[in-house]
Amino acid sequence: MGFYSLAFALTIAFLLSLLFTRLTKSPGPWNSFWALFAVLSLAIWVTSIWVTPIGPLWYGVAWIDLLVVGLLIVLLFGAVGEANQRQLSKGNTMQQQTDPDIPKQDTTAIALFGVFFWIFVGSLVVLAIFGVANLA
Repeated sequence: MGFYSLAFALTIAFLLSLLFTRLTKSPGPWNSFWALFAVLSLAIWVTSIWVTPIGPLWYGVAWIDLLVVGLLIVLLFGAVGEANQRQLSKGNTMQQQTDPDIPKQDTTAIALFGVFFWIFVGSLVVLAIFGVANLA
């Protein structure tokens, strides 16, 4: 079951990442398709390990549960990316960049988002390790 859940997680994450990047014409909140794919696949895989299956099983994996969780996470990433994009484009004119009297845009939120990204990825990896250790 462990191999199948990982295979389903990777497949669903790849398809959702591809769909997300094609529909939004953006590579995700981290400007990288592979970062989006890695975080999404880890999140879906951790879900398959920790969440009790509810939907129909295919090769012992509740694939609808994984798909729903993946869609929710992609929607969350889309909202974060859209808010981040609005923050970057708000008042980002050439005059603002060259005129010293106009204050520069605050990039604290963008730097902080990088910290949250690594905390999120680290917690997903720890959850995956503990989940796989509990299965053994």
